[in-house]
Amino acid sequence: MGEKIKIPDNHIELVNLIFAQLEITYHNQFHKAFKDEVSLNLAKQLWLKKLEIFSLDLIFQAIDELTSKSKFLPSLSQTLEEVKSHFLKKEGIKSIESAFAEACLGSDDPEGFNWTHPLIYETAKNFGWSDLRRSEERLGFEKFQSLLSDSIKDYLNDASNFFLPELKAIEDRKTNLSKREQIHLLEKLREKHSL
Repeated sequence: MGEKIKIPDNHIELVNLIFAQLEITYHNQFHKAFKDEVSLNLAKQLWLKKLEIFSLDLIFQAIDELTSKSKFLPSLSQTLEEVKSHFLKKEGIKSIESAFAEACLGSDDPEGFNWTHPLIYETAKNFGWSDLRRSEERLGFEKFQSLLSDSIKDYLNDASNFFLPELKAIEDRKTNLSKREQIHLLEKLREKHSL
């Protein structure tokens, strides 16, 4: 008793294990959703296609958490959202909401902003800096969420294509500025920030 379930060695076996777990956990709902072998096999193929980009342990953890907190048979889209959420946390990104907030904050000066992860930077760049600043929050979030899903797929396929911008050097790092240079620098800052 209390034995841990061994994570399978491949995605096909994992999807079969997931469906066995779903059947045990949501017996009646499961049999209503998958009335025959044909629909069950089609569902397994679809789940396999959508989940295979993620690591086995990440999928397993997400499914385990999802089944422990959901009273209803999870859909594929709910499962994908849970897996993506686990992936982001593994990458050090708290949530999609926090990634969106960071993207909005960084959109004013993307090259000078201190980004926390290349996924956020690349997703924001794909969104468009000015579009991020102008978009209505709800619609902007939905677009960002969709773009982030695409970015996650691309990142999992080849993370070497994702970069953070090198922070711009502060214009004048001199500590011994003349009074005229100091005034000029302050004027430039006031212009930049509309003060």
